[in-house]
Amino acid sequence: MLTDDDFTPRLAADAAVTAGLLDSGRPLAWVSGTMLLIMAVAWLMGHPVALPAFVGAVLMATVQGAFAQRVRFDAGIFRFWASRWHHPLSPAADLAAFDVRVGRQAPPAASVEADLAERRRGAIRLLMWQAACTTLQLGFTAIALWP
Repeated sequence: MLTDDDFTPRLAADAAVTAGLLDSGRPLAWVSGTMLLIMAVAWLMGHPVALPAFVGAVLMATVQGAFAQRVRFDAGIFRFWASRWHHPLSPAADLAAFDVRVGRQAPPAASVEADLAERRRGAIRLLMWQAACTTLQLGFTAIALWP
C-alpha cells in the first residue's frame, strides 16, 4: 500500500504541471484586453462599428476577464501546493484546509489522487472556457470592425 510519502512527489509534479498550464491564461487575458482596446479606439476615432457585434465583443471580454481571474487564482493555488508537497506534508490535509477556507462542499473523493485529479480537470476546464470566450471575442471584434 502506498503512503503519502510514496506518491507526494508525483502529486507535487501534477500540481506544478497544472499551474504551468494555467499560466497560459495570462496571454489570453492580455490578447482579450488588447482586442477590446483596439476596438474601442477604432470606434472612438469614428470607424463604423456593427453595434450588436461590438456589444458581443465587450460581453465576451467581460466574461473572459472573470474566467481569467479564477484561472489566475487556481494557478497560484496549484503552484503553492506543488511547492509544499516536495516536503513531508500531507496533501490530504492541505486539500481539506483549502476546502474549509473557500467553503467547498464537495463530497470527499476516494483518494487524494482522485481529489487532485478532479481539481485539475476543473481548473483546466476554466482555462478552456477562458480560451473559448477569447475566441468568441475575436470573432465579434472582426465582425464589428469589418467594413
